[in-house]
Amino acid sequence: MTTLVERYGPFVAALFATLLIYYFKTDLVSAAAEKKVDFANLYSSVFNWSSIQTGFVFGIFGYVAGKSGGFIEAIKNTPEMSLFLTYTKRAIYLGFALTFFCIFLTVMSFNIGVGAPWKFHIFAAFSFLSLWGFLAFLRVAYIFGDILRVKDKTRVPG
Repeated sequence: MTTLVERYGPFVAALFATLLIYYFKTDLVSAAAEKKVDFANLYSSVFNWSSIQTGFVFGIFGYVAGKSGGFIEAIKNTPEMSLFLTYTKRAIYLGFALTFFCIFLTVMSFNIGVGAPWKFHIFAAFSFLSLWGFLAFLRVAYIFGDILRVKDKTRVPG
């Protein structure tokens, strides 16, 4: 069960949250049209976070891929490490995609309350990517924390 949650949890949770966004579609569009809600700061915040998290995850990838010796060397060719590297690459790709998506939304002053109804679907896609990317990042950070908890053997005491 834990493996299923680890593997599919970020995607399924983002999908569920996006379905909730569709459930509250009318309220969100009305609030945006009446200028009660402005998503410009949301786009900017997600841009900042996704660019930072992408750099952080890329650093994790470089650390794990470049480390020689110790525990990481011992688990480097295992299926579990391969899966962790897949998670890491996916988090990097999601972060890059989300960063560029946010640039588009910010520059275009994207507002779901004005104009064509298709804009809400773009917002829903943005929401899905944001949540999936954030949860994919959390998965990588959590597993990396577990990897770092294992101490390498001290070769020379003292």
